[in-house]
Amino acid sequence: RIPRVEELATYRPDIITEIRGSDGSTIARYAIERRILLTSAQIPAVLKNAIVATEDKNFFKHGGVDLRRTVSAVAANMRSQRYAQGGSTLTQQLARAIFLSPRKTLSRKVNEALVAFEIERRYSKDQILLMYVNEIYLGHGNYGFEAASKYYFGKSVKDLTLAEAALLAGIVQRPEDQSPFRNP
Repeated sequence: RIPRVEELATYRPDIITEIRGSDGSTIARYAIERRILLTSAQIPAVLKNAIVATEDKNFFKHGGVDLRRTVSAVAANMRSQRYAQGGSTLTQQLARAIFLSPRKTLSRKVNEALVAFEIERRYSKDQILLMYVNEIYLGHGNYGFEAASKYYFGKSVKDLTLAEAALLAGIVQRPEDQSPFRNP
């Protein structure tokens, strides 16, 4: 029961709807998921580097699953006798965010790996990173790094400092717990 990855070609995530006045000012914003889509060209190197360094240092080397990281996570989980580490790559996180449930089960993890392999087969690393940057949840109802950047720092990702980019990349795993508003 693996999702059909070809659906990503036409996938359009929910975005913010804005109502503007005749002068161009924003009167109201409505959103189920607060999200502002970026293009690849709009993602600064500082943010790309922060995401890859924090979430998946071998992103440009693996085919969707980092076997060393997976084995290490399985060993850590066996030692602690619980799901202490996930070991998911960026591609696996994208697969989970779009197609799968967040439940921590072995069957979900296997499906996540299979979907990640299929995503890597069909899309370039830049396309995968773009989907990830626009899809991932970053706390307080914000989906994608542009919405989160505006929420946490009041500015676009293009204006992020290294520290701000690192903070956003660092809250991906537990966005509500790691929120700088809840946990300064």
